[in-house]
Amino acid sequence: MAGVALANRTVQLYGWDSQGHIWHGPNELSANVGGLQRLTDSMLASPGRSWYGPVSCTVTGEQPGRFFVLAHKLRDCGVALVYCDESKTGPAEIVAVIPAAVRPRIRPDFAFELLAFCSFLCPAPEGADLAIHEGIAAAFTETSPADSLVFSIGSDLWVSDADHSLSLCIEKVASAMLRWMEDDSVAR
Repeated sequence: MAGVALANRTVQLYGWDSQGHIWHGPNELSANVGGLQRLTDSMLASPGRSWYGPVSCTVTGEQPGRFFVLAHKLRDCGVALVYCDESKTGPAEIVAVIPAAVRPRIRPDFAFELLAFCSFLCPAPEGADLAIHEGIAAAFTETSPADSLVFSIGSDLWVSDADHSLSLCIEKVASAMLRWMEDDSVAR
């Protein structure tokens, strides 16, 4: 199984590629994401259980990616909506993070509930709902309960030349959110 230690935990990254119409994962979540500490500190300093703000992600040889993120820390997971630049069409990606410490609190219908939430913002193409649902459910059974999970659901509302920057942003946001949520679970 692929993964990377993040705060002494293994992180498994799964996702739906809406342009290729495929479920993928587990993939390694990069531990060397630049600017992670500043983003994590900003999330930790937020006054409530939500955070929003710009996130810059630069890939060598490409124009800097500008993203806007709205993140929420829920009881059993974190959810982020990632918008490209100043998009008014909807999120490019929806990210759900589940730290290992809160996995025992996940509701049995988590896969269905995440998919239903995503469908309100950007309906999946015909036939994708089942693949996404099965992918999320399988991720829970094929990973160790000690693993943190990240699910990234693409909306196809971005230009393909931003793929590398968007991927870097997803990794950065997911890593920061896991640390943000782990800090909360340690405080309890």
